Amino acid sequence: MKLGDKILELRKKKGLSQEQLGEKLDVTRQTISNWELNETQPNPEQLKQLSKELNISIDELLDNDVKSVVVEKVSNTEKLAGLIYKLLKGLLIFVVAFFALTAILAFLFIGIRKSKSDGRTITESIHCHLYGEEHGLTIKYEETSGIPIEIGSDSYFIDILDLGKYDNAHQIFNVINDYVKKNGGTCTMLDGDNINDGVEMTIKKGTLSKTKATILIKNTLEYEITTGEPFYIEKYNINGWEKVEDICNGSCIFTLPAYNIKPFETREITHNWENIYGELPKGTYRLVKEIFFDSDRPITEEDIYKVWVEFEIE
Repeated sequence: MKLGDKILELRKKKGLSQEQLGEKLDVTRQTISNWELNETQPNPEQLKQLSKELNISIDELLDNDVKSVVVEKVSNTEKLAGLIYKLLKGLLIFVVAFFALTAILAFLFIGIRKSKSDGRTITESIHCHLYGEEHGLTIKYEETSGIPIEIGSDSYFIDILDLGKYDNAHQIFNVINDYVKKNGGTCTMLDGDNINDGVEMTIKKGTLSKTKATILIKNTLEYEITTGEPFYIEKYNINGWEKVEDICNGSCIFTLPAYNIKPFETREITHNWENIYGELPKGTYRLVKEIFFDSDRPITEEDIYKVWVEFEIE
């Protein structure tokens, strides 16, 4: 109930007219009428007089109005709180989404940078037999991205296939391999300095001892290779393969012969290491040799590969 309605109700209960109540409060009848019509409201001093004349406390007189105001304020506060909650919730979602997106973009950026260069490199070669000639290409490239860093000196494929337009080592190898196959030739891929896939090295049965062994080297490639007399021995331990320390402190002298091995031919070579390593104690070893490719082009470090055979000393 509004204050004006309350005044009207209490005035009638007291049996007072607007004019009589106005005289008691020293205000005009019109003022009382305005209060009861809720067009104006009494000031604090007038409220005190109304409370006294109507025999009601100011709190009770204002009770309904106060409650309605409080309820309205609470309602407005709740609405405001709800709005603030929605805004904060939306802001929180935005912040979480922003950081998540930032993290994803950072991860992708790092991944892209890593794919461009992670510092690790691989050296691979492709050796091909075409029109009765041997040609090859060695590429040193970034492991993850495949971007070439150095390309070997054989210009045969570079010239006829315009390899300079490719920025990926694997693509270059595929282009060469496809071209050679279409023209009736064959190619072999060599990974790093390991040529065990193209050259098989085994120990001849019954020849292994603590001081020597006879090695069988089989060329499974379609072009001639060369190997010399030098070799070294590695032993396997918890750290992997490590070179066995020789007696002559790295200055051991080997004979000069070089052995040419034709395609699909097997060469037998006996290696005696007594003067280099003495008797080998019990363990797992491998004998490592270098293989060279014979071709019309100058031999560089990229043309030298390693092949090995493992064995056990009981």
